[in-house]
Amino acid sequence: MPLLSVLWGLALLAAIATSFISAGGTSYRLARNAVDAIEVDVAAEAAVNRVVLGLLDLNAQTQWRTDGVPRLFDFEGTRMQVRVQDELGRIDLNNADGTLLIGLFQSVGLDPQAASALTDKILDWRDSSTLKRLNGAKDPEYRDAGLPYRPRNGPFQSVDELKLVMGMTPELFRRVEPALTVYSGRPSFDPQLAPPEALRALPNMNAQNVAALVASRNAQPAVAALPPIGRAFAIRIDIERPTGVQHRDAVVRVTDHPQQIFWLLSWKDR
Repeated sequence: MPLLSVLWGLALLAAIATSFISAGGTSYRLARNAVDAIEVDVAAEAAVNRVVLGLLDLNAQTQWRTDGVPRLFDFEGTRMQVRVQDELGRIDLNNADGTLLIGLFQSVGLDPQAASALTDKILDWRDSSTLKRLNGAKDPEYRDAGLPYRPRNGPFQSVDELKLVMGMTPELFRRVEPALTVYSGRPSFDPQLAPPEALRALPNMNAQNVAALVASRNAQPAVAALPPIGRAFAIRIDIERPTGVQHRDAVVRVTDHPQQIFWLLSWKDR
């Protein structure tokens, strides 16, 4: 019996030791993951600050491009690929007319009737009227569909809000998201700055035409940039880490305030 008791005691101690080691390993991994996330965010914030300084650069030869062409950037040994997209090159969800939105949805495969119906629902979401368009949706339609929310009846606050519109699917949203913004404030977009997804919304712009236009644009020096003050820019950052590439997205608006040269409008992991 004494021997058996000793063996049970040893087994219990081994189990306790194993649990401590396991807990210690878990704690270490959690701590390491937290440190990695902080380092990624610090690197991304450094990239955002560097981009804004590049946008304010008065030298056209060194000023950062804002048409989505990638640029490599290093910070404290961390290598990143940074893309800057002027939001004037995107379709504004709150200001684009129905024709442009229909063109966007047709460019990703919707037939004319489905594209028109979804556009009606988007226009019904963003306007303040209680009247429903022919194929639109207001409070009663959302209620009848069993949805736990109602249309905003006001401007979209973010592109992600489009996911809530009746008829929008995750796959469709994934395909149109790169073309969209809520920050340009304009009914049209600048083709010289636009991503391919936005260009395809234009009449007679098929995939081949868009690819040729983008390739020609990328091969040329950047067009003379408008003053950045007051404009919004999306910044996509791909950060190389030992565990793989990490991603951060930001949208900033450049200001003329000496104490705060930009406002951070959006920040998210990807």
